[in-house]
Amino acid sequence: MKRFRWLKILIAFLIPLAFTMVSTNSLDNDAWYVLSEGREIVENGLYFEDQLSMHESLAVIVQNYGYAAIFYLIYSAFGPLGIYIGMLVLELVLMFLIYKVCMLLSNKNENLSLILMVLTTVFLGNGYIVTRAQVVSYILLLLVIYLMELHIRKGKEKVLWWIPLVSLVQINLHASLWPMIPVVMAVYVIDSIKQPRLHYNGYKALPIIVTGIISVLVGFINPYGLRMITFIFTSYGVPEANAYINELSAFRLSSPYYILLYTSVVIVLFLYIFAKNKNIRLRYLLMLFGFLALGLNTVKGMSHLILVLFFPLADVYKDVKIGNKKNRRIFWMAGSWLGILAVLSIIVVIFDRFPNMKNGPRDEMITVMDFLDEETKGQDKKSLKIYSNYNEGGYVEFRGYRPYMDPRMEVFIKANNGKEDIFQEYYQLENGQIEENEFLEKYDFDYILGFEGSGLYDIHSKEYALIYEEDGEGDYDGVRVYKKANV
Repeated sequence: MKRFRWLKILIAFLIPLAFTMVSTNSLDNDAWYVLSEGREIVENGLYFEDQLSMHESLAVIVQNYGYAAIFYLIYSAFGPLGIYIGMLVLELVLMFLIYKVCMLLSNKNENLSLILMVLTTVFLGNGYIVTRAQVVSYILLLLVIYLMELHIRKGKEKVLWWIPLVSLVQINLHASLWPMIPVVMAVYVIDSIKQPRLHYNGYKALPIIVTGIISVLVGFINPYGLRMITFIFTSYGVPEANAYINELSAFRLSSPYYILLYTSVVIVLFLYIFAKNKNIRLRYLLMLFGFLALGLNTVKGMSHLILVLFFPLADVYKDVKIGNKKNRRIFWMAGSWLGILAVLSIIVVIFDRFPNMKNGPRDEMITVMDFLDEETKGQDKKSLKIYSNYNEGGYVEFRGYRPYMDPRMEVFIKANNGKEDIFQEYYQLENGQIEENEFLEKYDFDYILGFEGSGLYDIHSKEYALIYEEDGEGDYDGVRVYKKANV
């Protein structure tokens, strides 16, 4: 069995990878505006007023500027497939780090560590392992946790000095999730207080406090200064955004996946309660309930709950032997069948989906934008006023135009841009609270991309003529192109 240890590890890493490849087979919708940001930065440098939308003089913080630039460079060299493979590589790094954390907490209980790693990444693979900067943030946060655990369990204070570097990388790659680093470090400081009845551990807090202060100060080393750190607090809690954007809405048991996730939280709590080892670390409970509160508030926040949900079980159940002589055959048979299924799934994705990876969000949008390119040939794309909705605006930007709206919600609220609440206006348009003519008169669009079910799909104004229509397919809505009469 020891001779085939490598096969067991390989199977464990292939299972979540296959799950992600089957469930996520294209670039995330937000990838297109990120590519637009990266292209603008690489070609013209960092900017402080929005360069992607049609609106003038909007103050902007490109909170993921480092990631966007790298993202675009990878795309320029390898195309959409390069971006997708990069996501899979990041997932492998994430899996390895979860495995290392579990091995550290379980005193090298390998089978338990592999199972917990698979559970974590399979749950994340359903919607959270995507071609976005958040996967990098998961890796960096787990790295902080791993370094803290090394300090506590092995007495290695020097490893803490890597955390300020992690903080520097995080703030300049994906600032919106940077606050998670000081929050998690604060949890470890609380757990350092010596109080046996409350299971406080009593380890040295001073090195963590000093490292935490330095890590916060390092966060100011970024092109936007304090605004890079504080913008996240003005970007959430917008009622219109919470109502319109699914990932910002409150968690609800609306799908089998969410029911399974909620059930998993309950099961983990029961496993804590009925464990023989009752010395459950306070830091793990604080992270679990803290991220649970965040996750119940927003669907997006659930990803951090998943990140910290399973690995503490490695500490609580480190003495449990999985795959011993009694159940070794069942363990290997189940693992082998899952491994075969994973390999077959990966082969299908590689030979079927890899060659057909779209250089766009969907066929209808690619066709419509090809038509618009032909229609506007010889004109300055950036000078045209294009109406597009929230979801498709990023791809319109990627094709070189400056639309009314894109998925960067935080850019279109007055608290951040210092000028106007454009997102709220868009929300009102979508819900029929703004008259069509009033809106069209205000912006005087040259072209309108109207999406089925959207506010400007059926235009009654005589100033605009329908010049193109593409029917929707499957879950996607149809799209119409309107042209202003004098354009």
